[in-house]
Amino acid sequence: MVIVGMSGGLGNQMFQFALYEKLRHLGKDVYLDRSAFETGWSPCDFALDPFGISYRTAEKKDVYRLSERSFHPADKLRRRLFGARKSYYTEDIPKGYQPEILSMENVYLDGYWQCEKYFLDIRDEIVRDFSFPGAVSASAKAWEKRIDSGLSVSVHIRRGDYLTPGNARVYGGICTLAYYRKAMEWCRRKFDAPVFYIFTNDGPWCESNFSDADIRIIPQQEGRGDYEDMYLMTRCAHHIVANSSFSWWGAWLGQNPGKCVLAPERWFAHLPVSDAICDTWIRVAG
Repeated sequence: MVIVGMSGGLGNQMFQFALYEKLRHLGKDVYLDRSAFETGWSPCDFALDPFGISYRTAEKKDVYRLSERSFHPADKLRRRLFGARKSYYTEDIPKGYQPEILSMENVYLDGYWQCEKYFLDIRDEIVRDFSFPGAVSASAKAWEKRIDSGLSVSVHIRRGDYLTPGNARVYGGICTLAYYRKAMEWCRRKFDAPVFYIFTNDGPWCESNFSDADIRIIPQQEGRGDYEDMYLMTRCAHHIVANSSFSWWGAWLGQNPGKCVLAPERWFAHLPVSDAICDTWIRVAG
């Protein structure tokens, strides 16, 4: 048995499900653990329901047997005395891509697994799994029409939670204003009259820093769900991503066969590993 722990926001949950699908293809007896959302351990909600995907859910007794996701006093004492269970494997983030997890048995896998190498060989199936139901809100439909009307480039600018001290230490100083301006200029030289659609959680900052005629800032609060904004990203012909799993999937699921994806040189501020950035993507210095 293999259990893949679920946590984080939409993009990270998609990585965890993609690993689940890869393990299933390998013939593993694999399950998802959603208990982090049910117990409040994760501040986010389970977000994959709009895709209509199917999966097997781990039973509590198996989660307890294999994992360390327990805060019971007896378990805390056991961990202090004897260490973590050998069946509990936490992602070694500084190591990057860890193919050895694909051969593990009787294990609970806890991590985000942000690398396409885990599931690139089953890309077509992952794309089918994450087929969007289509833009459903009036706002999404309106933006979809505009995006489809010309040569569009999605731009993801994530600030907000990335500015908190803890997140800034890990993700800060990478996707700078200079990075976005360089990436946009690259697109202007490469393509004929591109229009940039900025997806962001900090509209006022973007409005203060981007006033070019070929830029459209998409307001975050217009009745759309997160998956709808990701869907709109996939409708764009090309992509400028942040060091964020949300725009990673918006770019990766884009179906333009000639798409260019521009990404920062690094994924983490405190680590040199950057396996999340796909080999075919174009790295731009910040």
